[in-house]
Amino acid sequence: METGPDTATGLYDVKRLARRLGVKTSTIRSMKARGTIPPPTSNDINGGAVWSADTINQFLSVDKTKINAPLTKSSNRKLPRIIDLFSGCGGMSLGFSNAGFEVIAGFDNWEDAVITYNNNFGHSAYNLDLDDLEGAIKRLSPFFVDECPAIIGGPPCQDFSSAGKRKEGDRADLTEKFALIVAHFKPPFFVMENVDRAEKSNAFMQAKKIFSDAGYFVEQIVLNASYCGVPQRRKRLFTFGGFSAEKTKELLLALKNNQSSTETTIRDYFGETLGTQYYYRHPRSYARRAIFSIDEPSPTIRGVNRPIPEGYPGHRGDAGPIEEARPLTTHERAEIQTFPKNFVFEGSKTTVEQMIGNAVPVNMANYVAKAIIRSRLWISD
Repeated sequence: METGPDTATGLYDVKRLARRLGVKTSTIRSMKARGTIPPPTSNDINGGAVWSADTINQFLSVDKTKINAPLTKSSNRKLPRIIDLFSGCGGMSLGFSNAGFEVIAGFDNWEDAVITYNNNFGHSAYNLDLDDLEGAIKRLSPFFVDECPAIIGGPPCQDFSSAGKRKEGDRADLTEKFALIVAHFKPPFFVMENVDRAEKSNAFMQAKKIFSDAGYFVEQIVLNASYCGVPQRRKRLFTFGGFSAEKTKELLLALKNNQSSTETTIRDYFGETLGTQYYYRHPRSYARRAIFSIDEPSPTIRGVNRPIPEGYPGHRGDAGPIEEARPLTTHERAEIQTFPKNFVFEGSKTTVEQMIGNAVPVNMANYVAKAIIRSRLWISD
C-alpha cells in the first residue's frame, strides 16, 4: 500500500498521513486537533488539511539533536550518571533525565523498544539479553571502567507468585539477574521497579538478599502513580539501595511524604482537550466496568487497546452511558503514561500499545528521581 505523499503534489492528506503513521484517519484528526502533529501546511482545493513531505519527514526524523532537545532537560554534572537496564522505550530514563540526571545508556532485549528509545534520546540504547548474566556483565563492563554509574531498571513484571506457591516463571528470574548485575558492579545506588505483587515473591526476596549481601542498605515502597503527577491509578513497587543507612531512610521518607494529597485526574492533566466526558477502556471481563469519567484517574494503562465491541452489555459501575463514550487513542494512552506529545514510537500498532502499557510512567520516574536528589542517596557512610 502506498505510504508516501501524493506523487503529483508532494503533499499528504489525512488518508495518506494515516497510512504513513500506521493509524486510522480519525486518529490523525484527533492528533491535529490536539497539536500532537505539526499544523497543516495548507488546505487542498476541497478545504481538507494537507502537509508537505518536508514537514512530515522532519516530524518523523530520527535526528537525535532535534528530537532530544524538547524531551530531556540539561543534566546536573554533580549527580551520578545513570544506566537503565530493561529500559523498554525509555519512560524511566526520561523521568530521571528530566530530574537532572544524565542517562548514558539503556539496555533491553526488545528490538522495537530499543529503536524507539534511540529515536527519542541523545544517548544510545543497546539490544542486550540480560537473562544471559555472563554476557550482560561483559557487555556492561566498559561503562564502568572510568566511572561507576548508578543503575536503574524495571525487570519484566509477569510470572510472580507468592512465596511458597507455584514455581515462578522466567520473567521473575530476571529480577534476580538485575540484583546480580548490581551486586557485581556495586553502583553508588540502584532503583528497581516492579509490579506491587512482586513484593511477596520468592524472586524479590532473593533479590533483596543479593542486594544486602553486596553491602547495600535496602528499602522499598509501593507508590500509586496518581499521587505522583500521573493521571492514572497504577501501583508499582520501587526498591532502592545505597551505601548509607541514613540516606536510604531519608529517601524512603521523601517518597512517602512528598506525594500529592489528591489524585491526578484525566481532566487535571488534559483539561478539556479530549473532547469527551467519558471514555471506554476494555475490561478483562464484563464483570468489571468499562466506562470511565475524565474526573477520575485512568485505570492502569495495559498493553492492549480495543474498540468498543458491538453489543457491549454495560455495567452498573460505568461512569456514563456507552453512547457518550469513546476509546482512547494510542497517543492519548501514551500521554496518560506522561510521555510528551512529540515522543515517537516505533513498530506496529499492537507493538506500540504493548510498549506503552509496559512503560514506567515518566512523571512517576521523575518523582522518584527528584526524591533521590533531595536525599543524596549516592553518598556513602
